[in-house]
Amino acid sequence: MSLPALPTNRDENWRYANLRALARARVDAAQPPLAQPGAELPAPLPGFERWVFVDGRCDAAAPVAPGNANLAKLLDAREAGDAFAAQLDSDLASAGVDFALARINAARGDEVLHIALPDNAPPAQVEVIFVASAAAASGTSYPRVQILAGRNTRLQLVERHLSAGAVESAVNAAVDIALRPGAQLDHVRVQHCSVTTSVFDTLVAQVGDAADYRFRTVTLGGNATRSTLFVKLAGRNARCELSSACVANGIQTHDVFAEIEHAAPQTVTREVFRGIAGGRGKLAFNGKMIVRADAHDADSDQSLKSLLTGSGSEAAARPQLEIYTDRVRAKHGATTGKLDEQMLFYLLSRGLDRPTAQALLQWAFIEDAVSQIGIEPLRRDVERLVSAQLLEVAPLGLLGDGS
Repeated sequence: MSLPALPTNRDENWRYANLRALARARVDAAQPPLAQPGAELPAPLPGFERWVFVDGRCDAAAPVAPGNANLAKLLDAREAGDAFAAQLDSDLASAGVDFALARINAARGDEVLHIALPDNAPPAQVEVIFVASAAAASGTSYPRVQILAGRNTRLQLVERHLSAGAVESAVNAAVDIALRPGAQLDHVRVQHCSVTTSVFDTLVAQVGDAADYRFRTVTLGGNATRSTLFVKLAGRNARCELSSACVANGIQTHDVFAEIEHAAPQTVTREVFRGIAGGRGKLAFNGKMIVRADAHDADSDQSLKSLLTGSGSEAAARPQLEIYTDRVRAKHGATTGKLDEQMLFYLLSRGLDRPTAQALLQWAFIEDAVSQIGIEPLRRDVERLVSAQLLEVAPLGLLGDGS
């Protein structure tokens, strides 16, 4: 099977991504041999069924006892591809360059975690941990998750990506989602791999009538990362909430492209991005909204903000709107700037030293997105990770005692 050409910075949607890592990490290479986790895993979330994958393959010794029998299962990648293709419209399986990494994932990966909820099933909770342990020279890991949520179901999914040590790994992940009418999916992704890892992922979701997809993503680790998101609001009253928090220090580059298509009447989108770039870090968020001619009374709201805290840092927040009907409500705002000097002066005048005052302002800025994580133990854990990334904010007592 011939593999698609990798994207380049000449492709419009990839112009801000650090694609040197693609060639260096050989993300189209074979999957590395199965290894042991070699990483300290976070504490299990109460009530969640847990699955652990190492370099894209399930670690059978690691999962905690399942909380929902027959909810999630492993499928062969080829079997999963054939079974799930019919669940998504053909226009979401485009052959364009934006789907190149997803097609490579399907061609190279071995295992897929398939999560299926039958119609009217009771609420479910699943935690998936992906550990990158192999060096990129040994191959690329291909994590993949498929979700089919039946009518009137509710699923909480936590997806975590981390590294075993400081190894220079390569990850090419994919997530496919289909929400039937009335389904609700609360999806949280936390990426805190080592700063030597290259992380790329593609997410495709189709949201049915009165279904609700909430995606909260926090990107902290990785040397070069790129998230490509395609969400189609295919049913009347479908809703998508996307919040993204990114912190880039040193020479990290974090790039996000999110396309949300309103294809039916009375669909709603709420999109929030908060990014902080320090040192020579680079951030980019491209939020593209498409409102089709039949999507009457669609409602779209974007708030994209980036904060520069380093002398060599860069950020690009880019909202895009394509609207093909007059019956629409669309609002967007994008800003990139430095810390508010007046607020900084106010804190300094109250006796705080400059590093502490700067850390407090950064924390308040990024918390707009982090606070939207609704799972309390996970949010507290994420806040600690973010505080560590923001030059050790935790000692300031900002996190409280968890009560």
